[in-house]
Amino acid sequence: MTKSLATRYRNLPVKHKLRLVVMVTVGAALVLACGAVLAYDQIAARESMRNDLSVLAEIFSANSTAALSFNDRAAAEELLSTLGAKQSVTGGFLYTPDGKLFARYDRTLQPGQSAAPVLTTDGSWFEATRLLSFKSIMLNGQKIGVVGLESDLEELTVRFRRFAAIILAILLGASLLALLLSSKLQSIILKPIGHLALVARTVSLKKTTPYER
Repeated sequence: MTKSLATRYRNLPVKHKLRLVVMVTVGAALVLACGAVLAYDQIAARESMRNDLSVLAEIFSANSTAALSFNDRAAAEELLSTLGAKQSVTGGFLYTPDGKLFARYDRTLQPGQSAAPVLTTDGSWFEATRLLSFKSIMLNGQKIGVVGLESDLEELTVRFRRFAAIILAILLGASLLALLLSSKLQSIILKPIGHLALVARTVSLKKTTPYER
């Protein structure tokens, strides 16, 4: 297969070879550049999303002390219910210091399911289909509970699709422009080469033709 492609390339006219080289070079450069930009955008978006959820966890940690101190589950659940205002957040959970679930808000919970994430150390990290953030709730230097927030990754998915569509449009436009430019470059590059070939052919003929007396 490789030999067949190489043979076809060698048999192409020079102008077609030049056009192919230009298109492949421009296409490879654009794909690498756009891929790097897309990867950077996703990394930046993930980091921004993680920071936003961490800040939200800190806010709920500061506002949950009264509910946990007075063992008021109704107040805790009412506080967590305000998470419904943020579409990306799918769950909010309050735990006691020993890891027992104290109150919850779960937008995607189905009857009979228990979707609360396992309590772990403070921090934020991505899992396969969600982002989790945990923050300890402190009162007078003592840990009285932990708040955990869960967010879906729909925002990242939508952003990736939109960005990919923009990049695809750029690639198509740039490829069309490269095709047009390659046609212009052919005359600029091939004309001097053709002239040199003609001069070389003329000189060669003069050398092989006997001088007339």
